[in-house]
Amino acid sequence: MTEPAASRLRMTRHFMQKTLILTILTPEKPIVQEIPADFVSVPAYGGEMGFLPGHLNIVAKLGPGTVRYKAGVVEEKYDIFEGFVEVYNNQVEIFAESSVLEQEMSEEEKKQQIAKAKKSLSAKGADIDFELAEIEIKAELLKLKSGINRKRAERNI
Repeated sequence: MTEPAASRLRMTRHFMQKTLILTILTPEKPIVQEIPADFVSVPAYGGEMGFLPGHLNIVAKLGPGTVRYKAGVVEEKYDIFEGFVEVYNNQVEIFAESSVLEQEMSEEEKKQQIAKAKKSLSAKGADIDFELAEIEIKAELLKLKSGINRKRAERNI
């Protein structure tokens, strides 16, 4: 087989693959490891990006937001706080600073985490990493916001 024919055959096989393989990693632990997915959506800095099987290879910076993936009729959502996504040969790899399954925390728990972070930020004379405290507040606000948006969407169904 000639080189151009072999190259076309490899490309055809690549684009015929019906699923993506999703991995979400954080410094603490792997969140999702090699899960087959029909669709993946990420919160890129330039706006939301969606990936289907056969997507072109890409690397993009992620902002705070929600990663969604669908596998058949199942849809999962994970809140992340910044990171990067790499799509290569139907592999979607997300490297996030932190991530949590959207349903893991109740709205009340999210509000308590925000209050705790704000309290530590306003403590006088304490040895505080203000940048870290601000990041924690933003992350908890994101989790709270995504839970509120999910409830609104469920009511509109």
